[in-house]
Amino acid sequence: MQANTLVSSVQKRDGNVVSFNQDKITLAVTKALQSTQSGDETMALKVSDKVMEKLQTEAQGKPEYVPSVEHIQDSVEESLMALGFTKAARSYILYREEHAKIRDQQRNILNGRTTKLDLTINSLKILAKRYLQKDENGKVVELPEEMFDRVARVLSNVEKQYGKDATFVDTQYKQFYEIMANSEFTPAGRTLTNAGAPTPVVSNCIVLHPGDSMQDIFQTLKDASMLQQLGSGLGFPWHLLRPAGTKAKRSGGVASGPVSFLRVYNQAFGVIKQQGRHGANMAIMRVDHPDILEFVHCKRVEGDIKNFNISVGLTEEFMDKVIADDPNPYLCEFNGKKMKPQRVKRDQYDSIQDIQEETITAKELFTEIVECAWHNGEPGIVFLDAVNKTNPVPGLGRIEACNPCGEQFLHDGDVCNLGSINLSKFVTNGKVEFERLKEVTRRAVRMLDNVVDITEYPVDRVTKAMQGNRRVGLGIMGFGDLLYQTGIGYNTEEGIAMAEKVMDVIQQAAHQTSQEIAEEKGNFPNYDLSVYKPQKVPMRNAALTTVAPTGTISMMYDCSSGIEPVFALSYYKGQIIGSNTLYYTNPIFENALRERGLFSEELMKKVAEHGSVAHVDEIPEDMKKTFVVAHDIAPIWHVRMQAAFQRHVDNSISKTINFPHDASVEEVKQAYISAYQMGLKGLTVYRDGSRQVEVLTVQDPTKKSVTAENNSTNAQNKGMATQQVHECPNCKKELRMQEGCALCADCGYSYCSL
Repeated sequence: MQANTLVSSVQKRDGNVVSFNQDKITLAVTKALQSTQSGDETMALKVSDKVMEKLQTEAQGKPEYVPSVEHIQDSVEESLMALGFTKAARSYILYREEHAKIRDQQRNILNGRTTKLDLTINSLKILAKRYLQKDENGKVVELPEEMFDRVARVLSNVEKQYGKDATFVDTQYKQFYEIMANSEFTPAGRTLTNAGAPTPVVSNCIVLHPGDSMQDIFQTLKDASMLQQLGSGLGFPWHLLRPAGTKAKRSGGVASGPVSFLRVYNQAFGVIKQQGRHGANMAIMRVDHPDILEFVHCKRVEGDIKNFNISVGLTEEFMDKVIADDPNPYLCEFNGKKMKPQRVKRDQYDSIQDIQEETITAKELFTEIVECAWHNGEPGIVFLDAVNKTNPVPGLGRIEACNPCGEQFLHDGDVCNLGSINLSKFVTNGKVEFERLKEVTRRAVRMLDNVVDITEYPVDRVTKAMQGNRRVGLGIMGFGDLLYQTGIGYNTEEGIAMAEKVMDVIQQAAHQTSQEIAEEKGNFPNYDLSVYKPQKVPMRNAALTTVAPTGTISMMYDCSSGIEPVFALSYYKGQIIGSNTLYYTNPIFENALRERGLFSEELMKKVAEHGSVAHVDEIPEDMKKTFVVAHDIAPIWHVRMQAAFQRHVDNSISKTINFPHDASVEEVKQAYISAYQMGLKGLTVYRDGSRQVEVLTVQDPTKKSVTAENNSTNAQNKGMATQQVHECPNCKKELRMQEGCALCADCGYSYCSL
């Protein structure tokens, strides 16, 4: 920075006056010179000094001289031209024009205002449609930095409840704001939307147990409806209800069975709007419930029970019989009574017509489960015994169910508030900044713990359970990007090792922080029922880490989702302007190509036709090993990667294995068995083209489309990536299948049951 300058201030475009810094001019000129390969930082300094010379001359005799940003940029252009850097000058002019367009786009999205944060236009669209506060007319009244300010202030003010002074509170506010504004961490969308807003629900996931009586079933439905209306995702263990055909002592009739009540809940939730969208729900049934066959097949017809995901709770006993190929008939159990699985036949009004017991082995039952998953992605599977081996509060009983996306296994009424660390922000020069990762983890844990204190629910058992356990779900996103940045392939031993190291660092820092906060504020109320009591380890939160699906927030931060690999390196956006088709290219991949002098529009078009570089001859082999995408990766590597993370995660992980359309039932079966053997708590599979809807491919949208089934098959034969598409109810754009959920790439709408 220059000394003894007459220019000390600059007027920004919004009218604010800030301190003048010549270094910013030097940096901008350096980028312009480098982009045209016409100079370096030394030459940039010459340009910068010439600009300063001009400004100093103008300031002579004008003590109140304050140049505008636009005037300074004009001076940069003139100086570049005067010094003979004509190419750089053109590059700088184009840079200014592009940023002017961006500011115009920002004003269009943000109701006439612009943001100072480094966020893409797509990020701003998602923020505006999903999270920023709006007036009664639906107009955005909040900037992203104002949203982060709101959330940081509300969460830092919680510290006052624990006797913290103003200095401590202000420090927490600044730290909370910094990690959000830097795109290093974000709490879940519910917290972004509702913290400091009229709606008091700022947490995400809840599990409710429907009791085995008519009164309890409908009381739970009432509670669930109130929670859905406020934006909560819900999970239900349906194996707690008696099987169909069971005689009722009081009425003298017979029970209609859990699947019939699942349909009742589905109908009710279909008419409830939760902050502009229908709710997501999870239905779970243990494999040893007599109605398991009806449950497994209940979503075989597409569109049936559309407001629920379904998963089968597999036990160790069952899986051991499957692997051993036990020839004996498999027996289920309810209330101590052993019986064979039963097939229930119903009429169009869902009344029972017939019930037949089925003689079937464990392996045959497992095959039916797998075939349904192969058919259309459901049911998923959860390993309930593995879940309960790591139950942090066994004194509350067994855990029976999870939230809609499968990453949070909870007791009845329990809640988990989520947040995710953006790993793509922790790599510098190909190295992971582990110390910064620890620091952000510590701040994130305190933030999420404070979320518990500002949440209110209209259902007493939910509030009680939430406050009793104080669960938080700190997870990650951007892992696929981190691997790209460090030059490591997802499907390699190095990739597995990086997963272990990253998650171990987060896990250790999270637990240490929870212990420290417990010393400040006390243990969670159910501490005496927990595994920590015998260990005499203080703990503020019953559980701390999880890996949730991050579809919308990862789009907001323009990074890969959860622990998933990148779906496609380049793909057509389906928008045509003039004769040009627009496409998106992963920025890390694009930068790597530019560094090697390989980037060209023609090459990007070729990559976009496939989504992958596996068969693109122009790409060097070392880059092919690093820049793998989801469809390049064999299922076993997906399972191994999930297992690597699971070893350092308190709760569970939302993860989907994407199979090609021509994958066999046996391949899906082997993935499930591998998941069990590696200690996973759950798994979802999705075979491309397995749902009878239009398929979006990475192909040029100008080319003629074909039918869904044929398009998917053709795409797989050509090695192209495919995604399932539905129409977004908000903006009518495509909903793409990602992480087992449907996600709108335009507005960020997600809907976890199709």
